[in-house]
Amino acid sequence: MIKKILIVFCIIFILFETACNFPRFKEKQLSEDDEWQGIITVWDFPRWADEKGNKFHWMEEKIREFERENPGVFIELRKLNWENGTFEINAALSSDTYPDIVPNVVSYNYVLRGYVEPTDSYYSKEELKDFYKTALDAVTYDNHIWGFPMFMTTYAMFLNLDIFKEKGVEPPFEGIWTWDEFVDKLVKLTYDKKSESKTDIYGFHSFVKEGYYELWGILTSDGASIFSDDLTEFTLDCPEGVSGLEKLCDLAKKHKVTPPEFGEEDPYNAWSAFAEEQRIAVFPAGAWAVKVLNENKKMGKGFNFDVAGYPIGQSGMPSIIHSGVGGYVLLKQDNNMKRELCVNFLKKITSPDEQKNLKYYGVFPARKSAGNLYIDNPHMIKIQEMLGFMSPVPNHPLWDKIEPVLQREIKKAILGEKTSSKALEDAKNEIEMLLD
Repeated sequence: MIKKILIVFCIIFILFETACNFPRFKEKQLSEDDEWQGIITVWDFPRWADEKGNKFHWMEEKIREFERENPGVFIELRKLNWENGTFEINAALSSDTYPDIVPNVVSYNYVLRGYVEPTDSYYSKEELKDFYKTALDAVTYDNHIWGFPMFMTTYAMFLNLDIFKEKGVEPPFEGIWTWDEFVDKLVKLTYDKKSESKTDIYGFHSFVKEGYYELWGILTSDGASIFSDDLTEFTLDCPEGVSGLEKLCDLAKKHKVTPPEFGEEDPYNAWSAFAEEQRIAVFPAGAWAVKVLNENKKMGKGFNFDVAGYPIGQSGMPSIIHSGVGGYVLLKQDNNMKRELCVNFLKKITSPDEQKNLKYYGVFPARKSAGNLYIDNPHMIKIQEMLGFMSPVPNHPLWDKIEPVLQREIKKAILGEKTSSKALEDAKNEIEMLLD
């Protein structure tokens, strides 16, 4: 009997203690929620290499710093590659299995559908004034800022000065040339170097591929725009657009200054023909190429080079189309405290101090207070001046569907499968169906 009484007493005591402690337990849980602990997932592309060749060392270091500053918060990094990374990000969004932070390669379709956090409220007026206008414009849509801009870059024409010298061709004065001057020099730079009765050095080379816009500065050199200002109408099929595309086609068909692979070779092999094989005189590439060519030269396998602007067409000034601005976006968050931690991390890695490291990456800071990173680099100074002629790729919500159509038709025209006017007409018809 006494044993039964003791058992009942113990049960009552346990229930009493549980009831008394429940409010304290609940309060502790709420406190832990307020201080959020858990995992933040970050996907990123390779950046600049350290002495061991690790191109993720910078991001890994920033992650370690943030984790030390925020005990209980862990950041998981997924390392993307340049070939498939953009596809992986958009595929993750389409399947609702997306991470927290990604580079700003997200289709604007997902911005419209609410997958991306707007960032206007996370910057003070003073901070916004510190951004270059080009940087903010590239991540602004529907009067909101969608992302954390970190760097700017653009394309330039890279010149193999050894080939210019061998043929006695003067580079364009101060990097400026008209379309006619451009073509005239390319013709002179296309020749049979080995005297084997076939051309082995070509004046120009490039490629057509989604996500790459090296040739689009020529496409728009006569004043054409891809879309109307309000993005409701495809306008590249105008006479100026047709003449711009015809210029690209003429480089191969009429002037014969390009190798047979022009327009359809992959980016790596096209670059290799210029930088490694040294059989191309002029090649359009991003600012990153300055660092690569300088390193090649230091290792004794490079050549003398310079940079020039895009040739000037009927518009009267150089035209450059480039996605232009790099940085990161924060994808949709349900937990306010986690959102704040993500923002803190993003502001940390895109701060003016961190942007000073971009000199190792061969790009330009998005913030004015990061300063001039290339005061002793004449090539980068020239390219920085070209930022003023750059127009961003259209921030159209259907761009991921529009671009493949347009790139396909441009390639068909360059390869001689269609006339320039027919290619742009067909592009317009298909794009209009997408817009409807």
